[in-house]
Amino acid sequence: MDPKKDYYKILGVPEGASPEEIRKAFRRLAKKHHPDVNPGDKAAESRFKDANEAHEVLSDRKKREEYDAIRQGGFAGGFRGAGPFGGAGHAPGGFRAESFDLGDLFGDMLRGGGARSSHPGRGSDIRVEISVDFLDMVRGAVREIRYPRPRVCGQCGGTGRAGRRGCPVCYGRGVTESEERVKVRVPAGARDGATIRVPSKGEERAAPGESGDLQVELRMLAHPYFRREGNDILLEAPIRFSEAVKGAKIEVPTIDGPVTVTIPPGSSSGRKLRLKGRGVPTPGTAERGDQYVVLQVVVPSSLPEEFLRLVDRIAGFEEKDPRGHWN
Repeated sequence: MDPKKDYYKILGVPEGASPEEIRKAFRRLAKKHHPDVNPGDKAAESRFKDANEAHEVLSDRKKREEYDAIRQGGFAGGFRGAGPFGGAGHAPGGFRAESFDLGDLFGDMLRGGGARSSHPGRGSDIRVEISVDFLDMVRGAVREIRYPRPRVCGQCGGTGRAGRRGCPVCYGRGVTESEERVKVRVPAGARDGATIRVPSKGEERAAPGESGDLQVELRMLAHPYFRREGNDILLEAPIRFSEAVKGAKIEVPTIDGPVTVTIPPGSSSGRKLRLKGRGVPTPGTAERGDQYVVLQVVVPSSLPEEFLRLVDRIAGFEEKDPRGHWN
């Protein structure tokens, strides 16, 4: 908490703003200035951090009262405030998971976890949700994750005290926050919502305690034309009317690259052609699902009169009533 900063002005709300007005203001600024939306923009990153800090203080009734009192000269040094790094029951970075979930807004974002207590023990787990490309989830990949991690304050050794006063570095919390970088292996065939645990990369604790874990939740991004069902992959393949009638060989994409498939003569829309073993791997095994090519006959929306006359002639060779079984 920095009493020199005007948190109300940062959020653009009056001093008597309600909790809902504060939440909405922060949400609006978070959408606009988040680093994921403005990669490499240091000014936007700074504005986001200020808004995050302001929301952390003003959205908490007790902290807000203490902040207002400090601004009015009611408190001197030694204040054990939360500082810009959050505290018990808060997500690292100052986000309160119970009131605001950035996972609704962005792909690679922190969600929940990071609670800490003042007694020795195990640090809290940190949960991070990342968005992963469809093909990376299917084939497997290595992703580097950056996230804010609470660590034992190097100034006070986690005690929160500097002599008789609160530590000026961690604001009496005993922890500071620094960016952590971790490489995570996404296993081939991982499912949407799967969680990868990275041991001892959560909240750090001073000895004799132990660090919590990092829990990485995977969210699979949609693919332009592949669709996953279990370990199978579905692909809709548009085909011409002539290809459906006479049959043809066409090239279709798979997760391993293009392959040639044969369309049997007389194929209708919805017919599935199976490509065995071209689906999603089962993690930890050599087994794979299948890919199904779902045929979709494309009928031109605008046809010349000559073509329509040919269709009339073709109609004489068709089944009399393909819907006769409804009667």
